[in-house]
Amino acid sequence: MAKRNTRIKGHLLYNALPHVWKQLKKENEIKGVYKKKAAYISLMCLYVMRPLVALQNLLFRKRILAEDLSEKQPIFILGHWRSGTTHLHYLFHKDPQFGTLSNYQSFLFNIAMLSKSWLKFLLSPLMPETRPQDNVKVDTDLPAEEEQPLSVMSMRTGFHTWSFPSNRSYFDKYNTFSGITSEEKMAWQQDYQFVLKNISYFNDGKRLVLKNPHNTSRVKELLELYPNAKFVFIHRNPYDVFVSTRHLMFRAVRAQFLEFVSHQEIEDMILYYFEKTMKKYIAEKNLIPKENLVEVSFDDMEKDSYGQIENMYDKLDLPNFDQAKPFIEEYLNSVKNYKKNKFRNLRPDVQERINKEWKFAFDEWGYSIEELSVKS
Repeated sequence: MAKRNTRIKGHLLYNALPHVWKQLKKENEIKGVYKKKAAYISLMCLYVMRPLVALQNLLFRKRILAEDLSEKQPIFILGHWRSGTTHLHYLFHKDPQFGTLSNYQSFLFNIAMLSKSWLKFLLSPLMPETRPQDNVKVDTDLPAEEEQPLSVMSMRTGFHTWSFPSNRSYFDKYNTFSGITSEEKMAWQQDYQFVLKNISYFNDGKRLVLKNPHNTSRVKELLELYPNAKFVFIHRNPYDVFVSTRHLMFRAVRAQFLEFVSHQEIEDMILYYFEKTMKKYIAEKNLIPKENLVEVSFDDMEKDSYGQIENMYDKLDLPNFDQAKPFIEEYLNSVKNYKKNKFRNLRPDVQERINKEWKFAFDEWGYSIEELSVKS
């Protein structure tokens, strides 16, 4: 069979609510070649999607709002982008007692309730076999990150910085909550809870496992919503994180930009986001009760994923590992030949900045600062 080489075309904001897109255009200037892409987004979200969004709200909004996550509080997987969070998410996803946001619901969040059959059928042929930034398998049912759905129904998300990288206010305000008012934070919490209730309803009320690197700097705010939530944090060698995140930006995230961004600006973004995100996590992780937090390294997961996931179930007091075991083993057998991407060495000037600006992370998790560039 010929390998499928199609991939999702267009922009993630195609499914945005009209008021979100209008506000983004008001707050940011779209020029040059990006005007054509913006025109397509306007066509999709203002005219094509709008009646379907209204229909979903009419049929399902009250039922979604009635969802209650207080008894089955979520499990949050935290960690910087390209630290191994997806692998962890896929492992928990294999346990049938848990619910996850699917790629299908993520891509079509504001209309996904209308049909779990014909809309999925239409979307499936457009899905790539693997993610553009690596070799990780993708299909409509595999788990996704909830920040993207939040970005199509709310202005209150750091995800909008991916569309407008020169505007860091979205990241600063809604990822690290810098310069935010109490009213704005409360509005973010309401929007985020609506997203989670939506996912819960779609999963018939199962306990949610949520993987979202944006949440890594939101420990305090998440605990205000879900004080009994469980947390798994994964860390990776900072050099590897940088080069892999840079590859992610160039191969996937850059397609979402609605303004020109130079290579240097992308590298600056990565350095800034990592420092702000991880410092806030380190400052707040002690707020999590010890029995509700597990920290694990990328290297340990690579060496013994089964032993690490079993340890997480034990430390977090998660039930029914014996029932999940065959599904987890089946998944691990399916990815045992997975090959990571290989990248070039770091430039000396970039490594010098990492050594200086990310020294806190080397110290926190015991990684060695190298004199020479290392491969990812």
